[in-house]
Parts: sequence; C-alpha cells; structure tokens
Amino acid sequence: MRVLLNTVRLDIRGGVANFYSVVRPFLGEGVEYFTVGARGEKGILGVIFRMVKDYFDFFLKIRNGNYDLVHLNPSLGSKAIIRDGIFLLIARAMRVRVIVFVPGWNNRFERVLRQYFLGLFQMTYMKADAFIVLSSEFKDKLIDMGYRNLVFTETTAIDDGIFNRAEETIPGPRKPKQNEKFNILFLSRIEREKGIYEAIEAFAMLRSIYDYAKLTVAGDGSELSNARAYVLSRGIDGIEFTGYLCEEAKRKVFSGADVYLLPTHGEGMPISVLEAMAYGLPVITRPVGGIRDFFENGKMGFVTESHSPEVFARLLENLLLDQELRSWICAYNIVYAKNHFLASKVASRIEEIYRKVLVINSLS
Repeated sequence: MRVLLNTVRLDIRGGVANFYSVVRPFLGEGVEYFTVGARGEKGILGVIFRMVKDYFDFFLKIRNGNYDLVHLNPSLGSKAIIRDGIFLLIARAMRVRVIVFVPGWNNRFERVLRQYFLGLFQMTYMKADAFIVLSSEFKDKLIDMGYRNLVFTETTAIDDGIFNRAEETIPGPRKPKQNEKFNILFLSRIEREKGIYEAIEAFAMLRSIYDYAKLTVAGDGSELSNARAYVLSRGIDGIEFTGYLCEEAKRKVFSGADVYLLPTHGEGMPISVLEAMAYGLPVITRPVGGIRDFFENGKMGFVTESHSPEVFARLLENLLLDQELRSWICAYNIVYAKNHFLASKVASRIEEIYRKVLVINSLS
C-alpha cells in the first residue's frame, strides 16, 4: 500500500504539524509526505509561484509514484479548503483514491460555505472516497451537506513519550496536603473563544474564598495582552501568565497542576485536554467538538454546557475540596489516555482506515 500524504511543514507551530510530528514515526514505510502550504515566500508573486509549483510537483508525483491513496489534511477554513480542493481534483482525475482528514472546523466558515459555496464544495469534496473528522458532530454536518461516502471519526494524538515524562513527576495519584497550593492550569491559545475570560472570572470567585488557589495561564494569542490588562484592572491576585511554552516548560506546568480548565466555546479535538489527561489532571471543560464523544462526566472531571463563570467556579471548588475524587480521576485519566490517545495507536487506526477504503472501493 502506497500513500501520498499532504501536510504542512512539520517544524512549524500548529495542530496539523504537531499531529504528524508525533504520528509519523508510527505510520508505515509506504506513507510518503508531500509538503504544502506557506514556506516563507515573500509577496503575492512568491505565493502564486509556490502554489503553481506545488500543484505541478504533485501531478508528477501522482503520475510517477503508483500511489494507492492520497491523504489530504485541510482544516475547514477558506485557504486550506481551496488549496486542497485542487489537490483532490488532480488526484481523482488521475484515478487515485482520496481520503480527506479535517483536523480543524471553523464554524463561521461553515456558515459562509453553506450559504454561498455549498454547490462548489459538493462538486469538489464529494469526490473524496472518505473523510476523517474529529467528532460525530462534524460527521453529521458533512452528511447534512450532502456527503454520502465513508466518514470516520478519529482523535488527535499525544506523543507516546509523554507517559515516560509524566511518570517522572506523577508516580501515582496526587494526594495534596490540606490547604497547600491548589494549582489550576489554563493552557491554550489565549483567545476570547477559548474561554480565557470565563476562566479568569471563575478563578477570581474561587480565590475570594480559597486564597491558596493559583491560576497559571500558559500560551500566547491575540488576547494575551488584553487578558493581562483585565487581570490588573480587576486586581485579581494569584494569576501567572507564562506566554508560549517550549515542551520542557509545558511539561513542568502540567506536572505542577492539580486541575486543567478550558471553558472553550468551540473545538475540534483539543490536544491540551488529551495531554492534561495523560498527566493525570482532572479536566473541567465544555462538551464541544470531539470532547463530547469520549468525555465521561464525573470520571474524567466535569463538563458543562454553561458559559457561566459561577458554574465553573463551583466545579473547581468540588475538586478543590474532594482530594479523594481528584486522586481517583488522576488514575482513571492516565489509563484512558494511554489506551486511546497515544500516537502509535492513532497511527494504527489511520492505517486501518486506509485498508478499509481500499478494500471497499475495490469491491464497488
């Protein structure tokens, strides 16, 4: 089985690059990588030249490579959908099967797509032999938009080595002493839609009662400076902003936390939630995207449909006061993450999808 997998550069920051950086070592030798997307071009002419060259090189690859499958990875956003739609049409014109993995889903773009470009989307992407999406919600949306071929749901992936690193600092369920620091971690891009202000307000309510509570806000984004200014204007103590963290620093904040908090407004499958579980943290979040498909409320932490900081504060308080529950969730989450989210397991499932698509299409 020979597969040509289109992906962005793996040395950049971003969900697709992170995913294939950890999955790549476990995909078979028959998977070959073709780099797409921005690569430091300057000016519109540079971008146009790169795109034309990519399409031509892709055509030559398909013509000379005897591939069984092409695997595309566009997020549901305007640039990636247009770019990979052309790759899809080239592959199908040359009678090569195509799988489309959608690692990100922009709800605003989806609304625009449905209103103005659904026909064009159908003419292009309905030619794909299968889709892979990160939640059953996205699967249902694809079907509603008219897609009638195979749709698989999958998760993002965490580095297998994360458990070796986690075990260095978490030999077993955490058992904090009474009234020691209760460390809450918010690790994400710092954006309004990630729930940063709900997290700050929930923490402020908790801190007003339990002055040993602490919130670490890790990551960067367009709202970082505004969020810092907001905390200063409100006079909220106990919040540390770390900015972007390298892998070693990220390991330390996960290892030092007691709870992971993400009051997000919408997600595909947030890698930070999976990493938090691997480090044994109870998770408090909202049932959005792929979280809804696997999260066991009360066993892995808590999910709520609410956006209210008061609700998140109460859930944080439940975990702060119940050390036994935190210890039980810690053990449960480590085992669950190890069984479901390891890159080696995700890679194995993707290869099984390749085989299913080829077998089903050979019979049709």
